[in-house]
Amino acid sequence: MLNIDKLSTDAQSRYKKILKKRKDNTDALSFLNQLDTTDNCIFLTGKAGTWKSTLIKDVIDFCMWISKPPLALWSTGISALNIWWQTVHSFFSLWIENVYFKDIQHYLKDKKNRQYKLKKKKVKTLVNVPFVIIDEISMLNSSTIDCINFLMTYNLAKESWDASLEKKPFWGKPVIFVWDVFQLPPVSNQDRKDKFRDHYESERFFDSITFKNKLPYDIIELKKNYRQEHDQFFWDILDAIRNEDISDFHLSVLNKQLWEADSDVILLSTHRNKVDTVNNKKLFELKWKEYLYHWETEWHFPEGMKKADDILRLKQWAKVMMITNDMSGRRINWSMWFIKGLWEDFIDVEIWNDIVSILPEIRYNKEVTITDKWYVEEDILWTYSQFPLKLAYSITIHKSQWMTFDACTLDLYGIFTWWQAYTALSRSRTLAWIKLLTKIERRHLFFHPAIKKFIQEHMT
Repeated sequence: MLNIDKLSTDAQSRYKKILKKRKDNTDALSFLNQLDTTDNCIFLTGKAGTWKSTLIKDVIDFCMWISKPPLALWSTGISALNIWWQTVHSFFSLWIENVYFKDIQHYLKDKKNRQYKLKKKKVKTLVNVPFVIIDEISMLNSSTIDCINFLMTYNLAKESWDASLEKKPFWGKPVIFVWDVFQLPPVSNQDRKDKFRDHYESERFFDSITFKNKLPYDIIELKKNYRQEHDQFFWDILDAIRNEDISDFHLSVLNKQLWEADSDVILLSTHRNKVDTVNNKKLFELKWKEYLYHWETEWHFPEGMKKADDILRLKQWAKVMMITNDMSGRRINWSMWFIKGLWEDFIDVEIWNDIVSILPEIRYNKEVTITDKWYVEEDILWTYSQFPLKLAYSITIHKSQWMTFDACTLDLYGIFTWWQAYTALSRSRTLAWIKLLTKIERRHLFFHPAIKKFIQEHMT
């Protein structure tokens, strides 16, 4: 894909720095080598805490530096906005997810219909990029993967017909899929399940027709643990959960963490209404004046891409988390601090014993185009302005998937989907700083049978 040996001396030197940064991580080095030498699709996987997204971000930064940016797509608005690129659904105009890929052909043949027809600038981008990255692919369902394959093949074939590419997935364009096999599944609904029951074994991406039609790919699994590297016993317990080898001893060790909720650490819960109740209750208990900060937007900003609340309710001494980084490194994404002062145009927050004034931030939903001269052009579709803060007394387990906490309290009552308990446990750096409100039972540590089948067939 990259052909590093054909790049300038400066570019080669810069790439060597990325390699040196991971000199003790053989799996990461293997991925970087594959990225340099192969045109196959790559599945980059790894358990929670193996820093997959950090590795991908380094690759994107390097490609931007050599003026050969990839098309970087994310499955969710939250992860896309973390580094300012696009969602899969935005780029491919898949606003209606309940579509079977063969049905798209009828839309494309209708000259009056614009649904699923990619703009010329997007098609140009697909032609010009060296490869496509799709992060958090575990959050995309099987029908969406087939739609992506169909739309890439259809549009690339129109621009560059090559008989040798006719039967290749994605019309021969390399795609890097980044995912954690143990992450929570894609958001689903009964209508979608009913529509696709006859087409797919499951909604997981690896049950897509694209994947099952002998997609040429290499699997690289990152195994080096960074998040729990100082608590090997906790890592062993998490590994036992992943391998369905959890013992009574492991359960007894976990359940020694049964305590009352600690008001000083964040509470992870299964349902949004429980989270809202906790945050509102904690805010109400503060005997200070409440301030309301309303969002501002141009055009219609997609609900799923908002990181902050439309109406932010705050009081002095309220505990908040940052939802963006700043260039100085003081304001770290998802770090938690306290409100010291509330004003109309800024909010004072105590960070590292210092008072920092937080201003509203504008979030952009962009349409990115890669030209044939490797220039990146960005058209702003929507903007959204709000203070980059959220109340930090509680958050849903689903929203916590991309976070790491030094300490947390877990409310696992009402677990309703695969791997919620594992996801919640794996957010912490150490078992010692986890508090459980409810006892963990073996029935909580379950996962989808399709996952087990995939691991047995492809990763063992």
